[in-house]
Amino acid sequence: MKTTFFARVAIFGFFLAAILAGAAQAEIPDTFTNLEVFPKDIGKRHLMGAMRDFSTSLGVNCTFCHVQKTPGDFDSIDWANDSLEPKQVARGMMTMVRNINSELLPNATGQQGAKVKCITCHRGLEDPRTLDKVLLSSMEKDGVDVGISRYRELRDEYYGSGSYDFSPATLTTVAEILAQHRGDMDGAVKVLNLAVEMNPDDMATHLMRSQVMIIHGDKEGAVTSAREALRLDPSNEIAQKILKQIDQ
Repeated sequence: MKTTFFARVAIFGFFLAAILAGAAQAEIPDTFTNLEVFPKDIGKRHLMGAMRDFSTSLGVNCTFCHVQKTPGDFDSIDWANDSLEPKQVARGMMTMVRNINSELLPNATGQQGAKVKCITCHRGLEDPRTLDKVLLSSMEKDGVDVGISRYRELRDEYYGSGSYDFSPATLTTVAEILAQHRGDMDGAVKVLNLAVEMNPDDMATHLMRSQVMIIHGDKEGAVTSAREALRLDPSNEIAQKILKQIDQ
C-alpha cells in the first residue's frame, strides 16, 4: 500500500525537525548572511519553517539548493553559497509568489485573503508540470511505449497523493494530441488502451477509443468500444451512430 503524499510530508517533517534539533543545530547560525529575499533580521525559527515548507512542497532536501562540501555530511553545508542554480531559481520563485499574493491576487479577486504557496503549483514535485505534459514530453523523446511505462511508474508512486491527475481526462488528452496534432494514430490507440485498462467504467474513454479506432481502420475494435460505451450509457447517441455507420 502506497504512502500518501500528505503522510510522506508528515514523516519528512518529523525527521527534518529531528535533524534541525540535533547535529545540525550547531551549524545553523542565529543570524544569517547573503539574504536577498528574506528579511535581513529573520529569526532562525521562521527561516527554518520556510525551508521546511520548500522541502515538502518540492519533495527535495536541503542539498537541492545548498552546497554540501562533503557528500552525506550535513555539517559541511555552505548555506551562503550561491553556486547552485536551484537556489537562484528559488529566489525568483519567492519574489514571484510575493508579487502574486501582495498585488496580482488581490487585484484579480478584490480580496486580501487568497494566497498561493510553493505547493500550490509543485504539489510535492520538483518538476511542477502536469501529468499530460510529462507523458507527452517522454513520448516525444523516447516513444509512446516508454511514456506508457512512465505513466505506470508514476501511478504506482503517486496515485492518491494529489501530485498528479490520474483521472481519465489526462490519458484521453494525451491520446487526442497524439492523434490530432502529431498524427500518431498507433500511439493514440495504445494510450487509449491504457486509458480503458485504468478506467474500465468510464464511458467517454470507450467512446473516444471507438472513434479513434474507426480512423485507425480497426472496425472490430471500434464496435467493441462503442458497445461498451452503450452498455455504460444506453442512451448515448454518438455510440449508437457509430454502430449504425459500421453496420452499413
